[in-house]
Amino acid sequence: MTAPRGFEAPQQSTPRSSIWEGVLGTAEVVAWALVLELGRNIVVNSLGDSDVVKVIGGLLRGLAIVAVLGAGAYVAYRRIDGFRERVRTERELALIAELVEPGAPVRFVDARNCPDPPRQLSELDHDPVLAALRELPVQEFETAALLGVLTAVLEAPTRLPPDSAPDGRTATLLLADLEVRGVVDYLGADRYCLRKAPRLPLTAEVVSGPHWRAALSALLHHYADRASRWAIALETVRFAKGARRWFEAEEEYLRKLFPNPGTRLPSAAVHELARIADALDVWYARTGLPENAHGVARALCEFTDTADDFPLRSELAALRAGRLRRRPPKYRPRALSTSLSARWSHYTALHRLETAPPSPTVLSESAEQLEAAWWLLPRTDLAAVVCALINLAVVHLHQGRLDAAQDRLELAESLTRDGRDPDGRAQTRETLGVLWWTRGEPRRALRHWQRALSAYRELEDDLGTGRCLQHLGSAVVLAPEHGGLLLGNDPALTRAEVLRQAGGWLAAARRLHPAALHAEHYARQAGSTLHTVDRWPLPAPDPQ
Repeated sequence: MTAPRGFEAPQQSTPRSSIWEGVLGTAEVVAWALVLELGRNIVVNSLGDSDVVKVIGGLLRGLAIVAVLGAGAYVAYRRIDGFRERVRTERELALIAELVEPGAPVRFVDARNCPDPPRQLSELDHDPVLAALRELPVQEFETAALLGVLTAVLEAPTRLPPDSAPDGRTATLLLADLEVRGVVDYLGADRYCLRKAPRLPLTAEVVSGPHWRAALSALLHHYADRASRWAIALETVRFAKGARRWFEAEEEYLRKLFPNPGTRLPSAAVHELARIADALDVWYARTGLPENAHGVARALCEFTDTADDFPLRSELAALRAGRLRRRPPKYRPRALSTSLSARWSHYTALHRLETAPPSPTVLSESAEQLEAAWWLLPRTDLAAVVCALINLAVVHLHQGRLDAAQDRLELAESLTRDGRDPDGRAQTRETLGVLWWTRGEPRRALRHWQRALSAYRELEDDLGTGRCLQHLGSAVVLAPEHGGLLLGNDPALTRAEVLRQAGGWLAAARRLHPAALHAEHYARQAGSTLHTVDRWPLPAPDPQ
């Protein structure tokens, strides 16, 4: 049995194998050490005390000691590594513990915005605070961000070589004064808009001064912290839905924070822009967008290429932008350099699959590169590990190596049992559904697609939901006798009703995931008049 047409493999990021766990299992090593020692005693007792026997006995004892010491060292390493992982996880959880998830969007709310640049007035000339605000890449600010910017501007003369006396005002009082003067306008929803600005000094003078540099760094730091935390939250079951809503609301604004190319930025600002780009990269991976979506990676290249202290960041930005034509060199720290090399191997494999016909040679070379990325990637990068395993399994499916594909997918599923990377877990189950359908076990396939659909709906992942509706709809069009697994038997089902419901699922799949082109093919076969979901497929129990 072949999989329904239209299966789409999730593709992004890359794993390390745990092969040594089987070789260096503590109990097995101790058992072999005892066997070696027993063998030594048997040889000595049976053959006497000759020189040859002494040599053989010494070798056997040495092997036993080496085996035990090696196992002990490995166990110690694993425990230290496990402790570091727990500390890292606890630190990440602490970062997102106080996040407040956005609610569902409210329709018909009068959302005032800030589309026009501020009016430049001569009576405001030579005000360093307003000049710094004028040259920021955005004119709309959250209250917390604006207060942070004003604080940084007021403190700039005390933190940088002084050119004027410190301003005695606080950011709160300054914000109130700007609002009274009509310089900033409160938009509601804790946002302000810059309405007025000075004509002088000119841009070149402002961006070379301490006030603008401090303001820009503070603004970028505020949003880099927010974006980094929500990017971590995307990989948790508890916060994933809220994180998706936050990125949907703020993604466009985050892109606007990138200054115009050619602007000379302080190192601190380049660092914060890179953090924002990293968070957007996670978001784009979750929503199926390319790594250089909306030109973010290309924009970051403009700043990292001119900064001497960001070589690794520059290589990563070039890779995301599709500009890196060679394997990146080795940098320090080694962990980040190894991760970058893994990403290069992964990127190269996916690029080959996308641009070359899927011949046996192309599939074999891509599998080798994905395997190389697997060995290079740090295990702490769980989302990349799971994604690489899924992509490797997809290549094995195309090769017809079903056992190898199953092994990769079962490993990916086991890695996500603790609740981390819920989107990766859903993608794993979606791919397992295709595997079991190909193996000729449609009921197992449907069960995995049901579980993946439930997870995608919980995460409000429209693309994943659309793909699973396409899988389930096309499957019951091909085999309507399995409709009872998805719709129950109350009321009693008929073939016509199964096909009618499948048509609704396929119509919803086209709406949620416009690239689901094969949904149209199966919808025509179903002959349904439904244009949306009438009855959702039943959820399947999750054994975890």
